[in-house]
Amino acid sequence: MPDFAQYPVVDNHCHVLEPEKKTIEPIWLAREFFHGIADTPIAGVAKSKLWGATDDLLFHFPHMGAVLTMICQLAKLFGCEPELSAVTAERNRRTAKEGLAGYAKMLYTDAGIICSVMDSNLPINDPILDLTPGPKIRLLQMDPLLKNLMKSCGAYPELLRTFQDAVEKSIRRDGFVGIKSHLGELVGFGAPQVEADEAARIYPAAAAGDGEAFKKLYMAVWLATMLQAQELKFPIHIHTGITGGLWNGPVANTDPFLLVPILRQPRFLQTRLILLHAGHPWIQHAGMMAHTFPHVWVDMGWTTPWTSQRIVESYRDVISLAPLSKLMIGSGGHGSPEVSWLAAKTAKIALGEVLTDSVRLGLMAERDAEKTGRMILHDNAARIYGLKS
Repeated sequence: MPDFAQYPVVDNHCHVLEPEKKTIEPIWLAREFFHGIADTPIAGVAKSKLWGATDDLLFHFPHMGAVLTMICQLAKLFGCEPELSAVTAERNRRTAKEGLAGYAKMLYTDAGIICSVMDSNLPINDPILDLTPGPKIRLLQMDPLLKNLMKSCGAYPELLRTFQDAVEKSIRRDGFVGIKSHLGELVGFGAPQVEADEAARIYPAAAAGDGEAFKKLYMAVWLATMLQAQELKFPIHIHTGITGGLWNGPVANTDPFLLVPILRQPRFLQTRLILLHAGHPWIQHAGMMAHTFPHVWVDMGWTTPWTSQRIVESYRDVISLAPLSKLMIGSGGHGSPEVSWLAAKTAKIALGEVLTDSVRLGLMAERDAEKTGRMILHDNAARIYGLKS
């Protein structure tokens, strides 16, 4: 039966590692997997997950399913007791000896991660990126670029021209391989489409800080970028699903099905779109989108590893309908290297279970199961980014 333990992995979506995570307290290692709202607001701290936490809330962090999976897997790797305090102590001992980069390299080697797609506008030679082991390719972050250009552009035509020039430079000269966007959180997938004439009318209000006008502006620029992506042949990565976070808008605005009115238009059929985080909890919707639309892919990041206690069912949901050549492994990892490592480990566990069942039930030949596992873990991402096998 298929065993994917030694197969290579491309982490299709992750963030930079943070030097301050070299040494970490047990509770903060657990909090790496917390995407909710802490219960003690701190002035000046924008991210509510980083607010202070009462003892009542701290009690729950070590009991999240993903944390228990991390403890289990780290204990096996370290040869220590499966306790948060024990794995954290051994982790910190290793980072003290090898540095954060050396420790991350050990984890990535264990999980087979050979390339990381970084959600970062940092230059490729920035020392922060050196903390992440192995080859790295980058996604251009749409949001900070757009907001920064709004400070200096007096009208929408100037903004769009300057934005698209920056995108072209990033792709053709600076080595970025795609764009990351947050249409769902900032605007809502079901929001009305906005074309250039309307964007020009509302631009002064958007530049002055009007929130509703900014939503329309963002939609207009995003639609224009969908067309530019065809010309420059890069994929657009779009954040889908809730991924544990909340924002100022209806949570259901990130259901991938809400993108149908846009994606069904003939002008967008050649745009490559990657649904990050598999639309969780609308995973079946994401799979259906990949089945229906010719150039829509599904990234399993955040779902892997955050849903570890249901990871097998999550993979069944997306594999049930999406072409298996359109699925990729990601992590959404950030801060500490355990997240990306655990994503690769749990992805291999899930694929092993799902594809073994497919072989056992006569739903797939064993050689096709083995090929499918390699495609999802590595080959599909390698093909879309032009990586060497």
